[in-house]
Amino acid sequence: MNTYKHIKFLKKLFKHIGISENRVEYYFVSAAEVENFLNATTDIIEKLKKLPPLPKKSE
Repeated sequence: MNTYKHIKFLKKLFKHIGISENRVEYYFVSAAEVENFLNATTDIIEKLKKLPPLPKKSE
């Protein structure tokens, strides 16, 4: 199974169990593309900050 299929599966799984599917993202950045890596990292952080907290596990 390739990475794209894993991401697609995880998004469906998250949606099914009530977690925002936006918690899973796919970025491809070459090691030589430092600026693109930094932009992707910043994008991920900003998106995660906007999401609600995960539900707490009941014991």
